[in-house]
Formats: sequence, C-alpha cells, structure tokens
Amino acid sequence: MSEFPPESADAALERALDQALARSLKPPPLGAGFRRALEAAIARSSHDNHALLRARLEREHRELITDLHDGYVRISRRALGTLIAAAFATGLAAVVAMPWLTEHFGSHAWLVLSGIGAAVALACGAVSWWPRSALARRFG
Repeated sequence: MSEFPPESADAALERALDQALARSLKPPPLGAGFRRALEAAIARSSHDNHALLRARLEREHRELITDLHDGYVRISRRALGTLIAAAFATGLAAVVAMPWLTEHFGSHAWLVLSGIGAAVALACGAVSWWPRSALARRFG
C-alpha cells in the first residue's frame, strides 16, 4: 500500500483485494531485449539529470493517487447522501400513502407498499443499468 491515503481499519480487506487483482490481472510479458532497450533509451535521452526526472514522475504519481483517493471519497459521500435522502423520502412516502393504502387494501396494504417499493427500485436499477448494457449498444 502507498502512503496515500493513510491505512484505514479495512487494511486487511484492501490488501486481499489488491492481491486478488494482482492474481487476476497479469501484466503482459516483456520481450527478451526489453531491459537492454530500456537502458539504451535512457542513455540516449536528452535529460541531464535522471534523478530529477524520477523525482518529478514520483511527485506526479503521488498527486494522481491523491486525486484518485479524493474522487473516491467524493463519490462515497455522494452515494451516502443519496442513500440517506432516499431513505427519508421512502419513509415520508410510506407515512403519507399508508392510510390511503390501508383504506383501499386493508391488511394487505404493507404488501402493496412493498411491491410498489420493489417496482420503483427495479425501475431505478434498470434506468441506471441500461446506458451501460450491451442491449443499449446493440439496439439503442
């Protein structure tokens, strides 16, 4: 793991996921003369100080990792906010709709409300899934 971000309580899970990714995503094999060609390209390069180049590339790498982590945190917060808002909206809808449903469906009102909730969840999932699906690419 890198020094960015600091290790969280789920460090063991993150290490396990990293190991699983390393096992499943094998790097492509390098040619027999790759190392020799790389050293020759470095020797021919116009950079006077390779240590400065390395330091700059490492700094850029740290910045990219930090940006990636910040984006992950931003997406996580947005997802959590959406989940909380959906929970409150669902609770409000249940409070408002339950008297009407009880009046029309009696003791089966909870089943009707659960069915409506399931249908709305499936519709939201389908709407978010469709643009990425192979069917949309083929027929859309």
